Amino acid sequence: MTPTLTVHLYSRRQRAQSGGAVTTIESWGCTNVLLPGYVIDMFHPTYEEARAAFRSMSEDAGGALHSWEIIPPEPGQTEGLTIDVAVFGDGPKSLVLSSGLHGVEGFAGSAIQLDLIRRGLPADIRVVLIHAINPFGMAKIRRVNENNVDLNRNFLAHGEDYTGSSDGYKRLDHLLNPTTPAGARDFMIVRTVMQILRHGYNTLKTAVVGGQYDFPKGLFFGGEKLEKAPRTLLTELPALLEGTEQIVHIDFHTGLGKSGTYALLVDTDAGSAQHIRFRENYGDRVQPWDADHGVAYKIRGGLPEAMVRLFGSKTDVITCEFGTLPALKVLKALRTENQATHWGGDTHSAKSGLLAAFRPTSEQWKSAIVDGGATVVNQAIAQLRA
Repeated sequence: MTPTLTVHLYSRRQRAQSGGAVTTIESWGCTNVLLPGYVIDMFHPTYEEARAAFRSMSEDAGGALHSWEIIPPEPGQTEGLTIDVAVFGDGPKSLVLSSGLHGVEGFAGSAIQLDLIRRGLPADIRVVLIHAINPFGMAKIRRVNENNVDLNRNFLAHGEDYTGSSDGYKRLDHLLNPTTPAGARDFMIVRTVMQILRHGYNTLKTAVVGGQYDFPKGLFFGGEKLEKAPRTLLTELPALLEGTEQIVHIDFHTGLGKSGTYALLVDTDAGSAQHIRFRENYGDRVQPWDADHGVAYKIRGGLPEAMVRLFGSKTDVITCEFGTLPALKVLKALRTENQATHWGGDTHSAKSGLLAAFRPTSEQWKSAIVDGGATVVNQAIAQLRA
């Protein structure tokens, strides 16, 4: 039986009171006791505060920092919106953790990244932390970027046209993307349930959220070209992983599944040898991108495929999805925020609803994120060390 080490993780205030000691973890079989205040320290209420904490903690831990400007500063500001990257070590095996591809979802991924720095980084593995791939969405409380583009539908292969939408999406455009101010009762959930009863939940889910390229102000719009943030990532990341022989890339998201639980989504067929290999390393939370085999669905233009195209077979990409609200409530929050952004209405309530759908406030949920994230990160490190 593997012995268990209990590590007490303190908040900044508690660390200051104890002389600032930090415990680094280099062994396995650990049980982490999250003392009061620790989880709150990992989550930050704004993009700017999360970025500042990421930079400060990364620098203190000896990381090499890179900052890629995506949005120039507004008048009176000294700095714009940036993707920030911290690199630790230079070994032949690399762990990449990315957050904020979907803007508002970035607070959870940011917390997991900060938690890893606080817990202690592995000395034998290169660690690359990519903070806020969509800084505009994280800063402005949107899931999409400054051009209303869902960046996880924007990574099309070279030469692939940014055109096309499913027949299902076209049919439901009026329901998904109303062109009136947000706030009026229009029984969206009831109308959606009727569509589900008529067409089937999985069929409808795949048709709606898989990505569309014909409705620029609509939900799940994949864009008209490769956006600046994805282009920057694809251009700059290879230099940070030069000489790497094996990569495990975990991209953190929220909004799919039961609150506080998580699923690990992989781009492989259910029951395939690759699927079985993932399950051997990460357990039964592994699911393919298939509506018939879990919470996910097939998408077009996703980050995972782009990373495999960029780095080849030496790369395993896992999308870690943490649950929040029931799926229809999440869809309603997305719809309302998008409606308010483009057509007016109660924007404050719309933003609050979006935060509730992708960054719940309960400490129980936040603790589940930090704990679940640490578990997945430990499993990835174990895979790289095997």
